[in-house]
Amino acid sequence: MIRTLTILLLLPAALMLGWLAFGSREPRADFVIAAEEPRTIDPHRASWLNELQIADALFEGLTRLNAESLQPEPATAESWSISGDRLSYRFTIRENARWSNGDPVVAEHFRFAWLRALDPAVECQYATMLFAINGAAAYYASRANADPADDLPATSVAIRADDDRHIEIALAHSTPYILDLLAFPTFFPVHPPTIQRFAYRDGVVLRQTRHLWTRPGNIVCNGPYVLTDWKFKSRLLLSRNEQYHDLARVGLKTVEVYITADPNVALRGYESGRVDFVRDLPANVAQTLFAEARAGRRRDFHVGDRFATYFYRVNCRRPPLDNAAFRQALSLALDRDELCARVTRMGETPALTYVPRGSLSRMLRKSADGTPLAYHPPEGFGAGWSKARRIEEARSLLASTGFDPQSRPIEMMFAPNPAYQRVAEAMAAMWETNLGLRVVLRTIEGKVLSERVRALDYDLVRSDWSGDFLDPLTFLEMFTSQSGQNRTGWSNTAYDAAIAGAVSEGGDVRRFALFSEAERILCEDELPILPLYFRRGNYLLSARFTGITDNIREHFPIAAIRYAE
Repeated sequence: MIRTLTILLLLPAALMLGWLAFGSREPRADFVIAAEEPRTIDPHRASWLNELQIADALFEGLTRLNAESLQPEPATAESWSISGDRLSYRFTIRENARWSNGDPVVAEHFRFAWLRALDPAVECQYATMLFAINGAAAYYASRANADPADDLPATSVAIRADDDRHIEIALAHSTPYILDLLAFPTFFPVHPPTIQRFAYRDGVVLRQTRHLWTRPGNIVCNGPYVLTDWKFKSRLLLSRNEQYHDLARVGLKTVEVYITADPNVALRGYESGRVDFVRDLPANVAQTLFAEARAGRRRDFHVGDRFATYFYRVNCRRPPLDNAAFRQALSLALDRDELCARVTRMGETPALTYVPRGSLSRMLRKSADGTPLAYHPPEGFGAGWSKARRIEEARSLLASTGFDPQSRPIEMMFAPNPAYQRVAEAMAAMWETNLGLRVVLRTIEGKVLSERVRALDYDLVRSDWSGDFLDPLTFLEMFTSQSGQNRTGWSNTAYDAAIAGAVSEGGDVRRFALFSEAERILCEDELPILPLYFRRGNYLLSARFTGITDNIREHFPIAAIRYAE
């Protein structure tokens, strides 16, 4: 089969041959993934998707997510029991669970790891996940200041390692997704002697050497793979962990992470056979491949919905954006159907709300009698209105604010990316045409942009969010007044109360109802964000391999990959 990318990415022959010669200096691993250089593979400090995927291959929690159903299943824990009020979980660790150096994995290793992640000095990006455990939030807060005198003791956190094979946690509130959380790298165990040698000793972060524990020869893992080589800006090599308790699950002996920050280099590697897996291709290439796939000419290209939303944050402390009517006018004047059909062109679903609708079936709960319970989001502001009505109402709302469109331009910011640019240009054209606004586009380098967003030094800024666990909370909690992820300057007591009520609520019927009310405030009444569409993802997977399927979480466990028969 002649591949489309051969034409799209044609290189001079000499350049291609030189690149291939460079790429073949190392023996080829069984499977090669193209990815950016990870900043860290410490499971408690990783936060980028490629970092989390590597951590997931090297370590294993009490549970793991099934590669197809995405439901939690036994992993390092062989079983568990749940109290009647669903606030206490007791796990039994497998007798044959071993670290890569042969040491047994015991309950205290999990307790040690979770307390480490709860130390702010460790800089765990997802430490708040652990707040589901009773006492964890207070423990973390007590260490977040410079005064050690008010530090709470470790015993204040409801984690109990009864013996080597049993660990029990008590939850602060009903957490229906706790088994899902336990499969996330933040909850992975680490090998205490290794950590205490290089990274964390007596409650103190060893900053000068904390990175050394993740280096080949030092790192000790309990997952399906071990790290055997790491050449910076070149590759990581993972080899099967012969001490892993479920070797039959591990399909390949070696996996290479080929390091490149250039998606075109990754694509050339895939087309040449140097690389077997590439995710999140550039928009222009992905659109071409999508058309090829729909025509039946490209079976190695996979695309599907993600548990993610593309949106713009609005600075709600800067006039005229501090007026909810102005924000509503902005939302109504956008034609999201046209945006998806003509600009993004990957089959995205237009969004007037925030929690991805294509994922609702994955968030089903069960009542006491086994009846499925579903989350029902609000419709969103202007849902079902004709285009003419939306524009008419948008103009009326704008007029009600008293803002003169010529008084100042509205500024849109985004990081350098051609796809971001095209979406912003389309939005700006709609606002200029439908509302008479003047719009200025600003492309700003990512680090500087992040600093400006944190300082609320913007009008509108491009954003997206991928959920970390299958529950509306992972999206809605971030816009509470105290959330560090809010970054809009927006605060609403009714919204905060709805989220707080849902978190403390034991029953899912009431819990889902409170989430729906919160999302209605967010996406109909107030609009501190402008949802645009529910994101899709894509990847190329060589036909020589199988074992992973496209899914909303982009959960592609390396251990599940194997040669196709």
